[in-house]
Amino acid sequence: MDNIQQVNFFDGLQAGSKSALMYFNAEGISIQLGVYWDKEATVLFFPYQQCQLQQTGDQLFVFLNKNATNYISFSANESFAVDLKQKFNQKDQSFAGSLLRMNVFSLGIMVVILLAGVYWGISSIVPWAGLKLIKPTTETELGEKMYQSMMQGETIDKERTKLLQEFARSMQLSNNYPIKLTVVKNKEVNAYAIPGGNIVVYSGIIKAMKSPDELAALLGHETAHINERHSLRSILRSAATGLIVSVVLNDISGVFSIVVENAEGLRTMHFSRGIEKNADEEGMKILVKNNIHPLAMKKLMQRLKENSPEIPEVLSFMQSHPATDERIKHATEFAVPYKNSSFAPNPVLDSIWTALK
Repeated sequence: MDNIQQVNFFDGLQAGSKSALMYFNAEGISIQLGVYWDKEATVLFFPYQQCQLQQTGDQLFVFLNKNATNYISFSANESFAVDLKQKFNQKDQSFAGSLLRMNVFSLGIMVVILLAGVYWGISSIVPWAGLKLIKPTTETELGEKMYQSMMQGETIDKERTKLLQEFARSMQLSNNYPIKLTVVKNKEVNAYAIPGGNIVVYSGIIKAMKSPDELAALLGHETAHINERHSLRSILRSAATGLIVSVVLNDISGVFSIVVENAEGLRTMHFSRGIEKNADEEGMKILVKNNIHPLAMKKLMQRLKENSPEIPEVLSFMQSHPATDERIKHATEFAVPYKNSSFAPNPVLDSIWTALK
């Protein structure tokens, strides 16, 4: 057999070495313990991928496993040492070579998977870090800039805005944010929350509702999005890549502008089912806190569902806040413990509601 060489083999179990025979080819290194003509001799095979070559002075060491417990040693001046080094050089280039040998489709799939992984990491880490770093006071300041940007081109119903703000002041909505209401003249059945405290309500949804309790449920739901920071989290996720670039460049003004630009998506924000369920539940807790029956949330969603055929497919409240049967069922189940509870009418809210309609 060609290329058989005498080496010192260390098995990691004994302090000393064993005399062994080494044979190497394109795939890896074989170590035979004993004489090579003995058919019962133990032969161990080690692929180059798990081996490491190291030279210390005139001595070469080949570590045969990842834990470096098994290795062989021999003189670097041996005639076969040059050939063995070439085998290891070929191993180091094998990964790049395998990429070059891949067809375009397979390479494209790998690139897509890699980019998807990077995007997922960025879109997960940025919102988490942003929620930790951005305090409610800063969020309110940022939200005000978003509000000013989003109201450009909108027609505000000043009289109804005043009444709706009075309606909100008559309720306990948030301890962390100054809740500000704005009524926009628009037939769409829509409403959305802006981080920091602003809630925009379209006149179309006020027209669709039939009772002050439904309006209270709407404000409770949108306030929950603010209190739970759902809107801020979604904006940070959509603006994640741009935010990282601005932070790296130390462009603080760029951070603010990127967040404000992405706020436009709040008009048609598609929250996940879990987030909407959370906002419904927190909204119903706000209703109970204000001595309003939590079933008002169920009535609101049913009312919106009744009006759904008339709602445009784009920019609709039903799309950004889908009043599904599952959420209606959840609201019904939440209200069960309050079945026999007494909720007195609120003449102040009733009076403001009448003026709004």
